[in-house]
Amino acid sequence: MADGAIRFDARLLAQVLAGIHLVALPLYPRMPLLVLLSVMLLTFWTLLILRRRVAPPGRYVVMLLAAAVVAVLLKAYGTVFGQQPGTSMLLLLCFLKLFEMKHRRDAVLVIFVGYFLIASNFFFTQAPWAALYVFFVVVYLTSLLVFISDRRAAFPFAARLRLSARLILLSLPLMLILFVLFPRIPGPLWGLPKDSHTAGTGIGNQMSPGSLSGLVSSGAVAFRVRFDAVPPPHRALYWRGVVLSAYDGRTWRRDDAPASALPNTTAGGSADEVIDYRVTLEPGKQKFLFALDLPMAAVNSYRLTRELMLLGSDRVNDVMIYSMRSDMDALNQGLFEPERRKNLALPPGFNPRSIELARQLRQQSDSVAAYIGRVLDYFSGEAFVYTLSPPLLGRDAVDEFLFETRRGFCEHYAGAFVTLMRAAGVPARVVMGYQGGEMNPVDDYMIVRQSDAHAWTEVWQDQRGWLRIDPTAMVSPERIELGMRNAGLEPELLPSILIPNSALVQRARYLWDSLHNSWNQWVVGFDLKKQRELFSHLGIGDVGIADLVLWLVLAMTLASAVAAWWVFRVQPRAKTDRVRYYFDVFCNKFAKAGIERRSSEAAAEFLQRIRRAKPAAAAAAARIIDDYQQLRYGPTPDRERLARYIRLVKRFSVRAGSA
Repeated sequence: MADGAIRFDARLLAQVLAGIHLVALPLYPRMPLLVLLSVMLLTFWTLLILRRRVAPPGRYVVMLLAAAVVAVLLKAYGTVFGQQPGTSMLLLLCFLKLFEMKHRRDAVLVIFVGYFLIASNFFFTQAPWAALYVFFVVVYLTSLLVFISDRRAAFPFAARLRLSARLILLSLPLMLILFVLFPRIPGPLWGLPKDSHTAGTGIGNQMSPGSLSGLVSSGAVAFRVRFDAVPPPHRALYWRGVVLSAYDGRTWRRDDAPASALPNTTAGGSADEVIDYRVTLEPGKQKFLFALDLPMAAVNSYRLTRELMLLGSDRVNDVMIYSMRSDMDALNQGLFEPERRKNLALPPGFNPRSIELARQLRQQSDSVAAYIGRVLDYFSGEAFVYTLSPPLLGRDAVDEFLFETRRGFCEHYAGAFVTLMRAAGVPARVVMGYQGGEMNPVDDYMIVRQSDAHAWTEVWQDQRGWLRIDPTAMVSPERIELGMRNAGLEPELLPSILIPNSALVQRARYLWDSLHNSWNQWVVGFDLKKQRELFSHLGIGDVGIADLVLWLVLAMTLASAVAAWWVFRVQPRAKTDRVRYYFDVFCNKFAKAGIERRSSEAAAEFLQRIRRAKPAAAAAAARIIDDYQQLRYGPTPDRERLARYIRLVKRFSVRAGSA
C-alpha cells in the first residue's frame, strides 16, 4: 500500500463525520431547508457506507454530486459567493470528501476545513458562549489529528481529548500575547460584508401597523449604555433611531433630506441637560445608530443628518462601541419649505373620517398648541386600549383605528397622531427607536432590549421647533414612566425575561449579561483605543505601532525560548522513557522529604530505606516500585499497568503516605 494510504476505518470515518456535524451545529439554524435536506441525505449515505450497506461512490458520481451541490446553493441563495453560501458549500463538500477518503491527507484536509468552518461561526455571533463552544470543538478536531497520527493506537479516545486540550491550553499564552500586543487595525476583525439576503433583527426603515408589536416579543438586547454621570429618568429615555416622513396610507418610510443639508439643531442653553455616555450596540439590520434625544455629534464614519439620525452607508454587522453626547435641551434652527411640504403630505383618498375629525378639532382650537392638546385629550378621553394584539386593519387603517377598533400599539397611536396633525396643516413626522431601559445593578450600566422598541412623533411649531409628543403616554402612561414590564400588556405576549422571576434567577441574568458586556468591551471591542487604554492603566502612555511591534517580537521570542527549552530538555525524556521519567518524579518527592536515592541504589534497596524512614508511605511506595520493576524489566509492555503506574506516581504524597 502506498505511503500515507489507509484502509477503510469505520471508527475514523464515524468520528470525522461527528466532527463535521459538531462544527456545523451552530450554522444549521441559519441554513435554508434545501441545504439542510442535502446535509441529511449525505449524512444518511455516509452512515450506509459505515455499515457497509453500500460501497463508496465512484469518481464520476462524486463529480455529479459536486455539480448538484452548486445547483442546491444557487437555488437556496441565488449565488455561491458570500458568507452563508460559502460556508454551506464548504460543509457539503466535506461530506463529498468523506466518500473518497483513501489517504490520511484526505482526512486531514476535512479536519482543516472543519477548523475554518468552526471559526466562521464568528461571522454570525461573537458571544462568549460561541467562543466556549468553538474551544471544545477545536479540542475534538485536534484529537482527530492525534488519532490519525497514532498508528500504534496507543491513545484511547479520552486520552486523545486530554492531550488535545493540553496542547491548546499550552498555546494560550502565545494567543494572549498576540491578542494584547498585535497592532490593531481600524474596524472589527470579522467585519466582512454581510450577505444581502441575510435577515437581521431590530428596527428597520419603515413602519406599518403591527411592525413594532411583533418586535416587542423579543427579549434580545439591542444595546447597552454606560453613562458618565447619573442616568436621566425613565420618561426621558428616548433612543432616537430613524425618522419617517413619507406616508402612502399604509406604511411610513424614510424621506431624508439631501446629504449636504446640515443637522437642524443647535445646543441648548443649559449645561445640566448635556449627557455623555458610551453605547455598545449589538449587530442588526439597521444602517443607523441609536442615540439619546437629541444627539449633538457624528460618530466615526456616521453622519448626523438633517433629521438628526446617525446614518452610515453599511449595516451594523458586528458589535459596535461608540461614545456620544446628547443635549436634552437642544433647539431647532428652522424649517425649509421643502421640509414643510414633506411633513404635511397625506395620500389622497385615504382616511376621510380622520381628516374630518382633524378639521373639526382644529376649528375648535385657537392655536396649534391648543389643537395638539385637543387631539391628545381625544386619545385619553375615548376608550382606547394599549395592546400587543391589535386587530388587523384595512385600507383606511387610521379611520378604522380611531373610530372602530381603538386597540393598538405605539405605531398605531404615532401614525394616527401624525395623520391628524398633517390633516390640520401642522407639520409632523414619526420617529422610531427605543424608549426606556433597565439598569444592571451588577455592573451599573443600562440594558435596552428589543422589547423596548417604540414609536413617537415630532410636531413643528414655528416658535419652538420640533417638539417630541408621545401619544402612547395618553393611553398608557405606565409604559413611558415604568417601562414595558409595567405597561399592563398581555403577559403571555411579552418575552419571558420581562416576567417577574425569583431574585436568584434575576441575579443570575444580570451576572450573565454583565459577563457578556465585559466580553464585548474587552474582547470583541478590543480596538486600538482599548489597547491604548490598557497600557495607560499599566502606566505606559503614548504607545505607538513601532512600540507594539517591538514588544510583540520580544514577547514572542521569550515565549518561544521557554517553549523550546520545555520541548528539548523536559519533554523528550518523558516521551522516550516514560517509565524512568515518572520513577524520577517519584524519587524527587522523597528527596524533598530528606530521603534521597543514591545513584548506585537499586529500587528494592531504596524501598527498604523508605520502610525504615517513612513507614506510613511504605505500602503505597511498594506498589509503585513493584509496577516500576515489572514495566522496566518485564517481558512485554503492559498498557494498563503503565497507566496505573503513572496515576499512582502523580497522586503519591510522602506526607500523606498514600497514592
